[in-house]
Amino acid sequence: MAKPTISIPDGMLADVDRRAAAIGMSRSSFIQEAIARYGEALDAEREQDERSRRIGEAMAEMRRIAEHMPPDAPDAETTIRTIRDAPPRWLRKDDE
Repeated sequence: MAKPTISIPDGMLADVDRRAAAIGMSRSSFIQEAIARYGEALDAEREQDERSRRIGEAMAEMRRIAEHMPPDAPDAETTIRTIRDAPPRWLRKDDE
């Protein structure tokens, strides 16, 4: 196991020691756990950002499609139910 040398402000180190002692962990274990949790939080944030980006793109595409719909077109819920209940030929699997 690597043993890197890092600089930590005295007050932060005292906080680490206090928190680690309060839960019965060593300083090293506490810092390892903190790093792992921070990495997981960064990954989750990145995934959420990507999901938000994809949702935004989908919404923009739906707005673009809506601009080309005739004024008397059924609402989205009706359209979805129609396609679900009787999908058009081009959407059927194995040409049902």
